[in-house]
Amino acid sequence: MTNNQDEPPAFGEPPQAMTVVEQLQQGCREIKMPARLNLAGGETLECAETLRVLPGKRAVMKARWRERTVLVKLMLDTPSGRRNVRRELSGYRALKAANIATPELLLTTRCKEGHHVLGFAFMQQARRLGDRWRSGDGGLETAAAGLGMIALLHRNACRHTDPHFDNFLLAGERIYVVDVASVERRPNTEYGRWQRNNLAFFLAQFRPLWRKPLMDSLPEHYPGAAGDPRLEKAVARAWRRRKSKSLKKCVRECGDFSTRKTRRRFAVWSRARHGADLDSFVRDPDAWIAKGRLLKDGNSATVVGAQLDGRPVVIKRNNIKNAGHWLSRCLRPTRGYVNWRNAHLLILSGIATPEPIAFVEKRRGPFRLGGYYVCAWCGFPSAADKYRSEQPSEQELKRFEELFAGLRSAKIVHGDLKASNLLVTDNGISLIDLDSMKEMPRRSNCQRFAAKDRRRFLENWKNKPAQRELFAGIFSEG
Repeated sequence: MTNNQDEPPAFGEPPQAMTVVEQLQQGCREIKMPARLNLAGGETLECAETLRVLPGKRAVMKARWRERTVLVKLMLDTPSGRRNVRRELSGYRALKAANIATPELLLTTRCKEGHHVLGFAFMQQARRLGDRWRSGDGGLETAAAGLGMIALLHRNACRHTDPHFDNFLLAGERIYVVDVASVERRPNTEYGRWQRNNLAFFLAQFRPLWRKPLMDSLPEHYPGAAGDPRLEKAVARAWRRRKSKSLKKCVRECGDFSTRKTRRRFAVWSRARHGADLDSFVRDPDAWIAKGRLLKDGNSATVVGAQLDGRPVVIKRNNIKNAGHWLSRCLRPTRGYVNWRNAHLLILSGIATPEPIAFVEKRRGPFRLGGYYVCAWCGFPSAADKYRSEQPSEQELKRFEELFAGLRSAKIVHGDLKASNLLVTDNGISLIDLDSMKEMPRRSNCQRFAAKDRRRFLENWKNKPAQRELFAGIFSEG
């Protein structure tokens, strides 16, 4: 729920006296643990950890029941809650009928207050495929395992409507399907439209650069879809929908982000990085600019380093130069917003950039008066500093090549590839200063602006012929 007061919302703990059900009904995003949930039959669940909360709807918790660790889903007795219980049970039965592995359903009951409780076996040793993928463990093998599970579901006339990696658990050599409320029975097993669209949804979870090798592996992992001439377009549509949904989500109130909107201010920040200092920054960003360590004092932007809640960050304020400049910007999104959105687009596309933490826009009614962007301090040298007196290694050249290939696959152009806007980290090349970054859906425009990016990048080394020659070699034709 968006807070429309002048101060950002405080994330206080719920009162100790409130029960689990009361906290959920009151819209708390965190359920105070440990807690007890009394069941209708007189038994008690000893809840130890909150795993997920949808305020006013449902909570997922880790608990003890009859000397066993269980995953508990508490759903309020509302029309949507009852509908979700039916979906959970229907999806569970569909998987069992198809002999597809899923955690055992141990408990179907109500709590003392009359709300719905489902308890599943908690798979302590299992690992989400998403965690394995994000850690870089397994690479294409991990992706192929998920692809094989999609094929298995389809062969058994089942569809998982939210088939991302975190809904598949790996325990030993076996993959388990979770979020069973998203599993549906379908009328046929022959590969066709619904299978194609569901497979496209799964493939769209991957960054553009990874999709081709995955689609090339279809003959091995999903033979029925191999050679489908419509699949590539279906994946492109699914990617556009996913991208649109994600970029809208990053500027609204949800589980990942908090927002604050008044006539004088619009702010969004990551819930994971919330704290007292971030509250203070949202109230008065200029005070943090004034006391920060100056990194850049330009005509168009002021950049400082600071500590927010014990973590080093970079704060960027885009300056209004004069009245004419303000008139040209006052009805457009601020550069703080642009940096925030572009950072999330890069992350979604699998391209590295420092973690975005918050942005603030100062407003007066519909007019924008200035913007601020906060991201994590990376702590690594820029390409300008690193290669001032040394040449890039083969591994570093490979990482630059991967960066440009990733930008090309995602149809993104940076617009200002100064060497100082590329950070050489231990894990790859990270992009900063995203003010001028744009998507170029049309291939001709993308090629033209990508060529400008390459020329600007090579200009960095015009006085260093050895470095320029090495970097020029990383660009493939087209």
